[in-house]
Amino acid sequence: MNIWNKVFLGLIFVLAIAVLCFSALELKIRGANQKEIESIEKKIETTKQDIEKIYEGTAPAKKISEKTIEELGYYELRVQLLDLLYERKKAWFGCKPGNLTEKGKEVTPKQLDGDGPSTPENNLKKIRLTEVQLTITSPVVEKNGNEEVIPPDDLKGIVYVFDEGEEGVGGSFLGIFTVDPPQPVKVQNGYQVTLQSAHELSDLEIERIRKAVRSTWAVYTTVPLDRYQDIFDRLTDDEKEKIPASLRDELTDSERKPKDFNELLNLFYLRRVVLQEDIERTKQRIAELKVSQEIADKETKDLENDRGFENKRIEMMKRQCEILQEKVTGYDEKIKLFREEIEKTQTQNEWLVAKIAEYQLQVKERIEQKAAQAAQSAASK
Repeated sequence: MNIWNKVFLGLIFVLAIAVLCFSALELKIRGANQKEIESIEKKIETTKQDIEKIYEGTAPAKKISEKTIEELGYYELRVQLLDLLYERKKAWFGCKPGNLTEKGKEVTPKQLDGDGPSTPENNLKKIRLTEVQLTITSPVVEKNGNEEVIPPDDLKGIVYVFDEGEEGVGGSFLGIFTVDPPQPVKVQNGYQVTLQSAHELSDLEIERIRKAVRSTWAVYTTVPLDRYQDIFDRLTDDEKEKIPASLRDELTDSERKPKDFNELLNLFYLRRVVLQEDIERTKQRIAELKVSQEIADKETKDLENDRGFENKRIEMMKRQCEILQEKVTGYDEKIKLFREEIEKTQTQNEWLVAKIAEYQLQVKERIEQKAAQAAQSAASK
């Protein structure tokens, strides 16, 4: 073994030792990282559970009224906070609706980016808002021995209107309205205000409001909170039986989360605007399709007329062909007769020519005979 082979083996040995060292170090680092990853994953799972407890609370099976402050979750605390913030907001009950103007004041929606110059690109469709007269008859106070209705000075801006329903029949949400004008008008049995719909109402919504005119209304300055548990607990057994089974099951569900009606209404109206835009686009598309259909029908009718005209021309040409065929047949017969006449005439002509030639030959012979006789006479003399 020469020196270079020994040097090469030595280098291989040194590299093998280095590889083993690096492999051992890698295994050590990987083991440490794996432990750290497992620890982090446990912390993530614990954090998720903590977040879920924060949102859901530590006692989801209990009713909200039975929970302590430590057991309440984020959503439930938020509802209670909103309840504390909004419980001082005012509401008017037993309001009497009056005149209903289905297509009231005409307004032009504003651009979302502010007021700009009016151009065909940013002009929005004008809408008509429904108006209704509402008489406030409560609350009342005793003044100088007489009961007087407290002026609804706080009844301004946007309000939420509900139908209180007839006796034995539950009410319903009628929509979002604005108070116009902002100052109530004193009337004999209270104060009268004009409510104007905050959105353009559909025929179905207007029909529901028209039916609700027979009962009294409730007007809220804020959206009522989802306090279904307190309300359901105050109902009698007979009243609970009148609630539909699906809704009763939802109200008695201890794990049901309170709903944010304001957020739900905003989502509803946003979805409604999107649907209205889809409906308008669909109507426009239908109108375009109707125009296209009318054009296609006109073209089809023109083609039918052209086809009828061409069919008439074809029938006329067939008739002309038949007439021509009849004429051609007649001409063929006449030609045949003409040919027979020609052949007959030609035969007669040939016979006449032969007769003429024979006659000429006879005349020639006679002339020759007479000439010979004349010559013989002359010679004899």
